[in-house]
Amino acid sequence: MKKIKEYVDGIDEEICGAKDYIEKALWYKAQGNTIRYNKYKEMAIQELGHADALHTYAVEDIAKLQEVYPDVPADMMDKWNNSHKEYVERVAWIKQMLSM
Repeated sequence: MKKIKEYVDGIDEEICGAKDYIEKALWYKAQGNTIRYNKYKEMAIQELGHADALHTYAVEDIAKLQEVYPDVPADMMDKWNNSHKEYVERVAWIKQMLSM
């Protein structure tokens, strides 16, 4: 379904942004620039918040879809499940970077 793809794309965009920001934050930390480090870290956290909100909406909407359409195509659910697994792994990695 188109809506799920939109969620997946939006989540991916936010996670990519968070990854970019935390990498820049760590670069500035290594350079001793705490002002830029803190700002980029803050932006990474905000992007993760956006990804989390989209993820929550996707989970809720998929559950509602499954109530109305119990025979959701298997390939669509496989795509979501794979995307969900990747989301969890990528967010865990970014959170690890945030703790550095």
